[in-house]
Amino acid sequence: MTRVKLPKWATALDVLAVVMAIIAISVFVAGGFRLVFFDIRLSVTDWWRPALWSAIALVIRHAIIRRHPLPQRVALAIANWWRHPDTRVVLPIHLATRGGVLAVGFLAVILVGYPANSGAPPWRVYSNDFLDLPGRWDTGWYLGIANEGYQWNPTLGPEVQQNIAFFPAFPMTMRYLSAVLGHQPLWTGVGISLVAFFLGLVYFLRLARDELGNEDSAAAAVALLAAYPFALFFSAAYTEGLFFLTLVAAVSHFRKDQLWRSAAWGFACGLTRPNGCFLSVALGLMALGPAWDAARWRPILHPTTQSPRGGGPSLPPAIGWGLLWARLASASAPGLGMIAFSFFIYRLTGNPLQWTTQNAAWGRVYRGLDTLVADRVGFIATNGLYSYASTQTIDFFYLLAVLFALGAVWPVYRRFGLPYAALILVNVLPPVSVGGLLSMGRVTSVLFPAFLWMGAAVPARHRVAWVAFFACLQGFVAIMFFTWRPIY
Repeated sequence: MTRVKLPKWATALDVLAVVMAIIAISVFVAGGFRLVFFDIRLSVTDWWRPALWSAIALVIRHAIIRRHPLPQRVALAIANWWRHPDTRVVLPIHLATRGGVLAVGFLAVILVGYPANSGAPPWRVYSNDFLDLPGRWDTGWYLGIANEGYQWNPTLGPEVQQNIAFFPAFPMTMRYLSAVLGHQPLWTGVGISLVAFFLGLVYFLRLARDELGNEDSAAAAVALLAAYPFALFFSAAYTEGLFFLTLVAAVSHFRKDQLWRSAAWGFACGLTRPNGCFLSVALGLMALGPAWDAARWRPILHPTTQSPRGGGPSLPPAIGWGLLWARLASASAPGLGMIAFSFFIYRLTGNPLQWTTQNAAWGRVYRGLDTLVADRVGFIATNGLYSYASTQTIDFFYLLAVLFALGAVWPVYRRFGLPYAALILVNVLPPVSVGGLLSMGRVTSVLFPAFLWMGAAVPARHRVAWVAFFACLQGFVAIMFFTWRPIY
């Protein structure tokens, strides 16, 4: 695969030229924009200014280094991406599942329609049903943040829904990207989800290759995750695509001791969803993994007396205490992301944890796992499983998703170790304890260790059947979601 190497400054000028050209085209087509970024005001109202900067960057770069001109580099990069083995595996799966979900959703809107008691969606962005397709449920909150920022009314109690309950990484990305993409935040959000999910699948494929040691099993794990019934949210203007990318990227880089990259992705993960901070638990366990190896923790013996030298246990030279502390520091990044958002909420409301209190408006109050189990068991014991599945169908689907995730914990632990098993537990048990089964389909859709296990455990001859089964259920969930049935 051909690669072009240029000095970093030349690459930076190429990137600047491309970015300025995109901004110039956007301003010319859709008009200028004014943004505030960390109290810095950015205003672009004339298309010729960014076009001039793009031209200046190109002239300087090509006057000094004439080889590998920018158009050639762009064409070569696209060709290399198209021929890359990861693209050949991931792209067909990505296009089939993401495009399939949107196609099913549109057909459901025009053929199935909205619930009979409403006859119309609760809110619209576009009058065209296809353009309005992503405008569903929580997308409205993300759009509100992207368009108007965070709003807080202290006179309203915690039982009233306010947008401070939603973390900023996804809606703020919508806000800034839509400024240069035609001022279309709704479809910008969809684009973010689609691109992030594709990149997340590439990371996941590479991780699965390393963990499973088999190309076919790795590809099967990718297909199973993309076809999972609740993977429909990767086609929506929801946080799941970005959250999945940050989650798997942070883990992938951490495994290779690329700690700065892992910390950056982990920090973004902590800013994407409330449960993003729990990634610190899994990464912390990965950092401490060598310390659990008894052989690594034997005392260093004196060469003649064979008695322990002072200082207690020691890590092998390849690990070292310095690297251990660096790993722990990197592992803290997701938690720091949550703390950063809490600091912003403190400035806005005076209470750094007001975002947690506000979740009560969505019914997220502590009930305990015993209450959840007792309620479902009692209902089924009294009315039967059929009655539960037919009268509380969505709750039943969420329950199946939770059972799937929890059922994967033990085999994941045995095959891949404690950190991956802990990643599932900390992302399932806390939200179930405080919110019941609400939105648990979304929560389980990003738990990649469960799909690693499936990629390894499902025999090759059964993989197509499992993918088809998952895809059929994903189509059903898509119908529910896009026709405003309460799947969110």
